[in-house]
Amino acid sequence: SNTSAGNRLSFTLAEPEKNEFGVCSSADSEKPTQYLCFGEERLVAVDDLKIKGAHNLQNALAAIALGYAAGLPLDSMIATLKEFTGLPHRTQFVAEINGVNWINDSKATNVGATKAALVGLQGKHVLIAGGESKGADFSELTDVMKKHCRAVVLIGKDAAIIKAVVPQSIPAVFAADMVAAVRLAQSLAEPGDNVLLAPACASFDMFDNFEHRGDVFMQAVNNLLVEAVPS
Repeated sequence: SNTSAGNRLSFTLAEPEKNEFGVCSSADSEKPTQYLCFGEERLVAVDDLKIKGAHNLQNALAAIALGYAAGLPLDSMIATLKEFTGLPHRTQFVAEINGVNWINDSKATNVGATKAALVGLQGKHVLIAGGESKGADFSELTDVMKKHCRAVVLIGKDAAIIKAVVPQSIPAVFAADMVAAVRLAQSLAEPGDNVLLAPACASFDMFDNFEHRGDVFMQAVNNLLVEAVPS
């Protein structure tokens, strides 16, 4: 074991203490680089990880802290973490195409989950949302969209209900199906943005379940990826 008896290892999303895992930033440029750290030791740059979003970083730090306490070597844990794309349909990194990250959060079937994804991911988002609203109140998304979204692409039965809460300053467009939504999102996104599928709705109007919805999204993104690769 890497710890003495009774020595509890903790982690934080802030600057870590001496025997703590956390996130530290380099102060050497206008755009500071974030790192996962153990005390002052930098383990890996956050940008080198395939997982995205604050809650995924939190999960990663928790896993490393547990592994370290169990005596696993840090370097092998970091190597594994660099290849981990996250749990399916939970802010899952799908691909990067022309500087745009495509992220599948089909599991975000309610307003709270979509809000968490919009706030937790760095950068501007083109949000793909909509489906069966189950009478949800989408108004709490307005301020979050204003702050974090470049555009919103709407799908499904209750798309118009969500469109009503999108701030006037942000383009909101309707798409007939997921493939069309992905194409529209691609045209609206700029390098450095995320295209985020976080529907805030149930999937049953168009799909078997949220997994099916996420799979259709990922397939559409993979088709873009094939087109983006020069033959």
